[in-house]
Amino acid sequence: MKKLNKYITPILFAFAVVSCTNLVEDINEDPNKLSANDAQAKNIFQSVLLANQYFQTTNNVRNTMLWLGQGTGVDRQYIPLNDWNNNTSADSDSAWDLLYVNFLTQARITQDKAIEENNFKMLAALQIVEANSMGTATSLWGDIPYSEFTTNNPNNKPKFDKQSTVYAKLQTLLDDAIANLGKAGSIPSALDIYYGGSTAKWTQLAYSLKARYYLHVKNYPLARANALLGINAPANDFKALFYGTTSQQNFNPFYEFLEYERQGYMDGTGYAVTVLNKTSTKNRTNSKTDETARLAFIYTGTELNINGLDNGLETGRFGSDSNMPLVTYGEMLLIIAEADARTSFAAGLTSYNTYRALLNTRYSIGNTNGGYEGLAYKYDPYVAADFASAGMENATGSLTNQNALLREIYEERYIYFIGNYEAFTDYRRTNNIAEIKINTLFTGTPQRLIYSQDEINANAANIPSPFPKATDKTEVHN
Repeated sequence: MKKLNKYITPILFAFAVVSCTNLVEDINEDPNKLSANDAQAKNIFQSVLLANQYFQTTNNVRNTMLWLGQGTGVDRQYIPLNDWNNNTSADSDSAWDLLYVNFLTQARITQDKAIEENNFKMLAALQIVEANSMGTATSLWGDIPYSEFTTNNPNNKPKFDKQSTVYAKLQTLLDDAIANLGKAGSIPSALDIYYGGSTAKWTQLAYSLKARYYLHVKNYPLARANALLGINAPANDFKALFYGTTSQQNFNPFYEFLEYERQGYMDGTGYAVTVLNKTSTKNRTNSKTDETARLAFIYTGTELNINGLDNGLETGRFGSDSNMPLVTYGEMLLIIAEADARTSFAAGLTSYNTYRALLNTRYSIGNTNGGYEGLAYKYDPYVAADFASAGMENATGSLTNQNALLREIYEERYIYFIGNYEAFTDYRRTNNIAEIKINTLFTGTPQRLIYSQDEINANAANIPSPFPKATDKTEVHN
């Protein structure tokens, strides 16, 4: 594990009161050791939240979008990034740094302070966010350092826990968080940028993450049971919040990259825009589905939609002030629909139509679920005949009605999760039930990110051997 002496990114530094960096000298002899006089937990709380949301929206999300045909690298170093076999250890350095230095170190320090202060509700919120980050990490890299990670030893070289072990530990962590939400303390409402201190909403988020991680390991009954206890309204969606007013501080990271850092390096061409475009041969449009508004929200022609506050237009999917969904009500309904469809076509169809009814309220179409530029959308309920042989969702008759329904659910998830790592997780977990057309010019299929070069340099003895390639499946996605 690299020494905890890296910089905190500008946005995090703006909020952080305590850090493990060397930017401020002569505070402690050991910058990783807490003193009796350091800040209260609440003074670090918000920086932990921000560190997680920046990890969830880092450059590697764009990499997975390229691999899944949700965008394309079209200039300079982004052209070779279309090929997952060109993913290198250096490509993971910034995300690894955000995860272990900026996020997990601060999260653990703040948790310790919350325990000292008997503030178990704040501890719970921090545990939930830790589960969010570490669940994403193990999904992306497979085995990762976790159980032996410490904040008080700059020479810490933790072992890599098996992916299945990490998922099990996160379920326990989330159970502990749910219990702690019922104990003493409070979540500071002024600093809780997501839920304003609401323990009920944090509880829903905890159950939602439990549902997601049970889905990752293919425990569909428990995924469904926890999704029913998870986020139950659009207003409770857990979103990365960006205000779009200051470069390198609160711009959406996609916008920062596409408009300021690497303009013209990546566009929106690929399979996803084709699926949404009613004029293409392969598209989702039928007598019950109109994707016009959602297409315009995500893409503008062949470009990713970066309209927003910065140019005075209605905010698109990747605008400067676009909020990025991390864990949502829509995801819970899709988990329920998939779990039901795996046991009963009729139950799965009913549950999927519940999700489509939500879409028909303009949910996920526009940054505030308000539709997009007054354009058309339609998500009418399907009936069993639509998935029967020669039905609109099984035109070739090559699938059973159950498998045709599952394919439709996964195609919807593929579109719904554009800009979110869950699309990449679905592709690997389901062996591409959605039939996504990835680039066939490249060898193999993308299965993981490559371990960080900084971690290799600092913790070589514990790096998994043989060193996994981008096309090697992880343990639970095998």
